[in-house]
Amino acid sequence: MTALDDIAKLNDYEAEDIGDILGTLEKSFALKFDKNAFENVKTFGDMCEVIESHIDYDDVDDCTTQQAFYKIRLAISETKLVDRNFVALDTKLADIFPRQNRRTQVKLFQKHLGFKLKFLTYPDWLLLTFLFGLLMSFVTFFFDWKIALSGIAFFALALKIADLLGKDLEYDTLKDLTEKAAKEHYMALRRSKLTVNRKEIMPIIVNAFSDGLSIDKENLTPDAKFSWA
Repeated sequence: MTALDDIAKLNDYEAEDIGDILGTLEKSFALKFDKNAFENVKTFGDMCEVIESHIDYDDVDDCTTQQAFYKIRLAISETKLVDRNFVALDTKLADIFPRQNRRTQVKLFQKHLGFKLKFLTYPDWLLLTFLFGLLMSFVTFFFDWKIALSGIAFFALALKIADLLGKDLEYDTLKDLTEKAAKEHYMALRRSKLTVNRKEIMPIIVNAFSDGLSIDKENLTPDAKFSWA
């Protein structure tokens, strides 16, 4: 097996994984996909066409990422009581949200922003510990299903609690946070409501699939097939 064989591809994922990405795009573009909208989809190109066909808003040629930065910068300025001219794309999030009282500061920032922009997480070692625990719980099914179910429930709950209480920053700079916001809260950040910049739609779709499934963008070609094709 070569290194190229180890690279994640679209057909490595099941429908449930794809559904999570579609849910993110629904929320971002304020859409509601029809129940059978994707029944004839076989390739990534097919998927993109269906998504774009549901985005029936006026086309306005402006930059949503720029608007996201201005809105985030204003929320930081109002929350931290600092001159917004000192807040730049390369500003470190750790400087804006120091670890002490970080969760409280982030909640206040989200309140000023007007929507929940999630960027706090927990350490990788903790995730690996919980995943190992879940794996061992599944293995225990071969010996005692009651213990196995208890283990699965415990570690699943522990993961949820860790996610709620995490204080680590998932991103490094304000630029990273701005790009995340534009991808996940596109319509909420638009200056002109119920509008889109159609040139931005495809990059956002590609980024959503690439980031959500850890797939290299070069593998998200129009003819890339899904697992059910």
